[in-house]
Amino acid sequence: MTHDPTHSRCRLTGVTVLGGLRRVKGKARSLGLFLLGVGLSACAQPAFAPDAPGVAGPMLQEVPGLLVAVEAGAWNARPSGLADTVLPLLVTLRNTGDRPVTMARQDFALLDQANRQYLPIPAVDVAAMYGGGGGSGVAVSPSIGFGGSSGGWGNRSFVGGGLGMTFGSWGSDIREIIPLALADGPIQPGAEVRGFLYFPRPAPDTQEVRLVAVFRDLPGTPQVEFRFHRAQ
Repeated sequence: MTHDPTHSRCRLTGVTVLGGLRRVKGKARSLGLFLLGVGLSACAQPAFAPDAPGVAGPMLQEVPGLLVAVEAGAWNARPSGLADTVLPLLVTLRNTGDRPVTMARQDFALLDQANRQYLPIPAVDVAAMYGGGGGSGVAVSPSIGFGGSSGGWGNRSFVGGGLGMTFGSWGSDIREIIPLALADGPIQPGAEVRGFLYFPRPAPDTQEVRLVAVFRDLPGTPQVEFRFHRAQ
């Protein structure tokens, strides 16, 4: 499939398909057509806006010892089409206490209205979605996913395996994905850190998402939650 970026914003990049390990059946041709269909449905990914009247920028919440700000639609670096591949959320953390607070990417999770859970993707894995070197084509790599649901699956967790596919140019400028990611580590008293968390794109039918965070280095601290709705 070819694509002219000067005439369309629709991209087929970094499409990951997960399924139960015991459900991966059928011929390679059938799997390829299925993955291509999923890729087509990933075009024109919706944007998300704060689910709060009058809020256009970052949303703020404070817990004892930590001020947290989250903003959607803030990516303006390279690659310019990153939001077609993943959902980048800009997170700012300020230590308002008197001791260091250690932050970990695993403190955050994204959930949609069906309570499907999406975990942050390491920045190196996001960069790898674009492949390496020049040229164009399709890159395929195996992946394993973990998740859970409170819907009709009976509150069960699952493990899935599948194939990650990258369509389009392999020569995209990805040099800012890793430097602009939110880094794990301690935040000193009075200090502030800022960076992006990269989440898988929510399912196409998603109308609402919420970012939740439980900071394990602040025992007894309540969970913080930021809600977003699909922009019209």
